[in-house]
Amino acid sequence: MLKRIVLSFAAVLCSLALVATISGCSNQPTSFGLPSQQDSFSGKVFYNNKVDILFVVDNSKSMLQYQQRLASQMQAMISTLNSLKMDYRVAVATSTMSSDTSSYPLTRKLVGSPVYLTASNINLLTERIIVGESGSDLERSLDSMRLVTSTTYLSSIGSDFIRSDALFSVIFISDERDQSSEFGNPNTNDFVNYLNSRKPDFETGGKAWLANYIGILTNQSCDILGGSVSIGTQFLNLVTASGGVKSSICNADLSAAVSNIKARIIDQITAYRFNVAPNKASIIVTVGSRAIFEDASNGWTLEDESITGVKKYFLKFHGSSIPAADENVDVKFTPATAS
Repeated sequence: MLKRIVLSFAAVLCSLALVATISGCSNQPTSFGLPSQQDSFSGKVFYNNKVDILFVVDNSKSMLQYQQRLASQMQAMISTLNSLKMDYRVAVATSTMSSDTSSYPLTRKLVGSPVYLTASNINLLTERIIVGESGSDLERSLDSMRLVTSTTYLSSIGSDFIRSDALFSVIFISDERDQSSEFGNPNTNDFVNYLNSRKPDFETGGKAWLANYIGILTNQSCDILGGSVSIGTQFLNLVTASGGVKSSICNADLSAAVSNIKARIIDQITAYRFNVAPNKASIIVTVGSRAIFEDASNGWTLEDESITGVKKYFLKFHGSSIPAADENVDVKFTPATAS
């Protein structure tokens, strides 16, 4: 039995119907399935290409040097999202959670106005990332993430930053351990549990959130000003739970760190997920008019992951084979159980 699915990485997910109007779209997780009583299926699936990105930037003493390095890499990241026609929203928060708004004007909030950036004003991101180093020395990045992504906070400022059908990617940058306490214990799974609840797995499989960390990975200081640093074990807990990316803040050039985070976001968005285990040898893939072959550099690879204890299979696209948002992807395969 041969199954055939045609995907279109379009800007919105409406339904499995071949014809749908934009006005009929709802803000729901991506979902599609193969008919259970048919031998084959063919039709366009409008694929979700939305991603909401939050940078939580440590703004305590000595952090300006790292903020500047990170900001210098933003254009490369955004250029990739633009070239693939991704629908993105990008916001910034700080590690300061003081109630003293006079002394700390960037505390307990999303930075800037408007509070998130899109393709129309993303040029403001480079400047927005540089939040300075006059924030509190009691770094509470996890509390900050929890606050600014909560429905209570977003409703209070009238913002729709976090979309239910978008991948959420949070990027922490800090050279100290997290000292959050208001919304959970950072040394437990409290913040992992929050993100699992706030952004549950997509119906098609795969996590709907990713945590990434640029910080201290070993007991070695690279602060040119001689400040104290510590391994961000609390951040690494979220990275491990979500399959995110960890990178050293000590690299003079953070291009590799940003590139790895960018690649992980794209991987998660563009992965094609099988509803049944495929026979690998039978897989035939076309992107647009291009035949795509198994290749870890510029093709596809077959990957698997466990979702609630069940093994799921998906195609990961690499390099020049990554589909743009408006490209059709044609996947033909025979299920592994087919006789």
